[in-house]
Amino acid sequence: MPGQLMFARRLGPTARLAIWLLLGLACIVVDVRYHALEGLRSGFSLLLQPVRHAMRAPVDVAAELGGFFTRHRLLQKERDALLDDRARLRVSENRAYELSRENGELRALLQLRSRPGQQVVHAAMLYQGHDWFAQRITVDQGAAAGLRRGLPVVDAAGLVGQITRVYPHSSEVTLVSSPDHLTPVYVERTGQRGLAAGGGHGRLELRYMPVHADIRPGDRLLTSGIDRVYPAGIPVGRIVSVSRVKTSPYLDIEGTPLAGLDRSRAVLVLVAQPQERAP
Repeated sequence: MPGQLMFARRLGPTARLAIWLLLGLACIVVDVRYHALEGLRSGFSLLLQPVRHAMRAPVDVAAELGGFFTRHRLLQKERDALLDDRARLRVSENRAYELSRENGELRALLQLRSRPGQQVVHAAMLYQGHDWFAQRITVDQGAAAGLRRGLPVVDAAGLVGQITRVYPHSSEVTLVSSPDHLTPVYVERTGQRGLAAGGGHGRLELRYMPVHADIRPGDRLLTSGIDRVYPAGIPVGRIVSVSRVKTSPYLDIEGTPLAGLDRSRAVLVLVAQPQERAP
């Protein structure tokens, strides 16, 4: 056709590269000299911002999870340390309470004065008998300290019981609350005599008191001393209840021991000294 070139030649790769380089250099010069591409850069930045956030999200999530687990481990360690401190404080508190209690018992025992012709042996409770129904305890003094069967045992509040078995370095004490134990007593308020028997489980019974006897709840019972085993005047128990039984000529009287039978740590054993005969 007339007016058309028979052969059209395209630009080669080198020419195209040269043209793009010239365009790039022109853009650089224009941007450096006149800041003509600032708006274009801002637009691209806005368009690419969601892409940047999406690409940075896994890194942020991984960092947050790592920080969470680290903080969790630290909190667990702090919690374990606080629990250990609380346990140690409780142990120390219990130990201080026990020491205070023992010191109080010892101070009360030191205030007791031995009577003429009598000496005392300090002892401590080792353990309670395996059979609590038997109402027995074991103390840490025995024949080596001059103890023997039948000696009375007291604490700061009153009569604990009587030694029934003696070993070289320990002794077994039958408590006043034992059903096998009888104690001659008198009522402190009236002076009336009676016989206190163990009722088991920390109880006492005042037996053979006639129905007309003047006995009231709250009355204290003291050892009468007529059996020559217990010195007179040792507190034994306190009356809790008094009732009448129609079929019996005696009152039904129950009491509770004054001594800390299963609580006292320190006790005294009353040892009577042999009397010297006159020449």
